[in-house]
Amino acid sequence: MASTRARQAHVRGRCRVRSALEATKEGRTRSWGEERGVRIPCCTTSADGRKILATKDVKRGEAVLEASADAWFRDPKEPQRVMADVADASVWRNAPEWFRIATSVLEDPEARGALQLSKATFDDVEGALGAFELLLGLVEGPLDETNPLRSAMEGTQALAMVDASRNRTHALVESAFTDAPASTSEFLAVRTACLDVEESGKPALVPLVHLADHQRGDGANAQLVIKGGWFGARVQLVATKDISREQSICIDWDQGQGRGDSRLFAQHGVMDTRAPRGTFEIGLSIPEDDPFCEDKMDVLEIAGFSGEGVTFSIQEGELPSEDLRTMLRLIHLGGTDAFLLEALFRDQVWELISLPVSRENEEMACASIVQALEQALESYPTTFEEDFALLAKGQVQEGSALEIAIRLRMGEKQALLTGIQFFNGVLDELDEVEYYQERRLKRLGLLNDDGGSTFEDFFR
Repeated sequence: MASTRARQAHVRGRCRVRSALEATKEGRTRSWGEERGVRIPCCTTSADGRKILATKDVKRGEAVLEASADAWFRDPKEPQRVMADVADASVWRNAPEWFRIATSVLEDPEARGALQLSKATFDDVEGALGAFELLLGLVEGPLDETNPLRSAMEGTQALAMVDASRNRTHALVESAFTDAPASTSEFLAVRTACLDVEESGKPALVPLVHLADHQRGDGANAQLVIKGGWFGARVQLVATKDISREQSICIDWDQGQGRGDSRLFAQHGVMDTRAPRGTFEIGLSIPEDDPFCEDKMDVLEIAGFSGEGVTFSIQEGELPSEDLRTMLRLIHLGGTDAFLLEALFRDQVWELISLPVSRENEEMACASIVQALEQALESYPTTFEEDFALLAKGQVQEGSALEIAIRLRMGEKQALLTGIQFFNGVLDELDEVEYYQERRLKRLGLLNDDGGSTFEDFFR
């Protein structure tokens, strides 16, 4: 078992890290896949080992790869099922599923060697190719300005996500094991390969599927199809359109979860530059010193959110979500509007404030988010226009880590600009908005549709 896992990790090291080991030969890759229970009727790895390619013309609906349940690396659940020296079983059990999967993959010394990363490719930002090597360079390379990849990502949310993931993983490795089976970067390298292939949504590492390229939505030419139950389950990689011989097999690594480019990059080391999804995530919470903090926390809980904080995404070119706007109104709810927090309204508050409450509340809600987004935009060392000009000049190698870095930070900036423009537009139209009291008086028949009083009509 350990030897086959080591072989799997060995192929991953070869195929995903250009400078780690020499490229895997097609015949050996196919033999290894068949050993693991992977049937590969019409695909193989590319010459440089970074993709899987069709070995013949593939028709829509045809399976290019099939892996039985025995081939997957799935959550071992109990530390007794792995050979690693687990120091604290409770830490190990409470860790994310991908972490436990990585433990079972990396337990063998041969696997650790196969996944050992070389720093040589990270000395030159133009030398590293693609999103995966960019991710590895951020994790494995120097953590200061001497690392050109980190300099290219300075100020981005994507870099903050990668650093947070690295720090959490390092803390898990340190606390879970007396003698860790691998380094933090190796754990994270395995994490990028884990996909939610279980019907329950839990992750697993499916050999060779993890080599598939990434394109969003209709750009993908294949998708994962799960058949059978837990004990007889198998994964098929099925063509969603005709695929030509030697064409790269592409899946949508987001799998319909709606993740933006920065989040998907931090988790899987991929980015579709042809269909970018620039997003910026915003974490909002009720201030502890808010005099209505407990009441507002109750409102959040009733609405189905965690009282500790809620994360929202702003996407370029799309309107901010109604939940984001409602959350902003709740945070600034106070003064003469605080009566809505009384127990009488508790179950209805979220719905009531899903529309503008009062001019003062709406103004504070919008002004606060505009200020936060503008501050985030100012944290980047370059402007969107400067980034655009850099790419337009043709001086950046296509497919390089530098190009990915530039496109990631451009996407975040576009999302921020989208949010700023939207909320500034709301601020400009505050006098045209219908607020809670006006809506309530209309429902009671005390105001007509034009906002005029019906009081005189009452005595006629």
